[in-house]
Amino acid sequence: MCAAASSPPAANPDRKSNAGATPDPWEACARLEYGGDRSPAWSVREELLATPPEGWPAAETRLLKSLARADATAAGRAFLCQMLALVGSAQSVPALAALLKDVDAVESARYALEAIPGAEASAALREGIAAVSGSAKAGMIGSIAIRGDTSARYLLAGIKGNPSEPAIVREAAGRALEHLATAKA
Repeated sequence: MCAAASSPPAANPDRKSNAGATPDPWEACARLEYGGDRSPAWSVREELLATPPEGWPAAETRLLKSLARADATAAGRAFLCQMLALVGSAQSVPALAALLKDVDAVESARYALEAIPGAEASAALREGIAAVSGSAKAGMIGSIAIRGDTSARYLLAGIKGNPSEPAIVREAAGRALEHLATAKA
């Protein structure tokens, strides 16, 4: 009887573990759950913090790809927005602007847009005001003020003088106008 020739074992793609391949943390971040395993997030965060500015565009592309996943969770989107606040550019603005209409993502998207330089992010915040109300609208007004977006003065004056807006929104608009009064045009 001759012994059958057996094929060599397949090489393990994860050389540091014999447990099999591990998921890509960049993709796994999209599926984070509040209270769940955060190790993919820590891996991505550490990699981003170690990335020099010339590597930010590639990192931004990877983050946006994860953000666009159909199975992205609220916790995943929040984390990805936090990371885009670190490395994002005008390329991120359309995806973040779309999240301003999502009640579960509006705050995370707003914070990311607040940190991204450029007129595109300012325009997205101004345009996004129409999609929100209450404290989310007040927060967006605050982001506009923090960015020093003097082109929003007319919009904010209209909000401040609108009696149908809640007091928190009118007060935020008033504070933003005071702040912008000292900002350079």
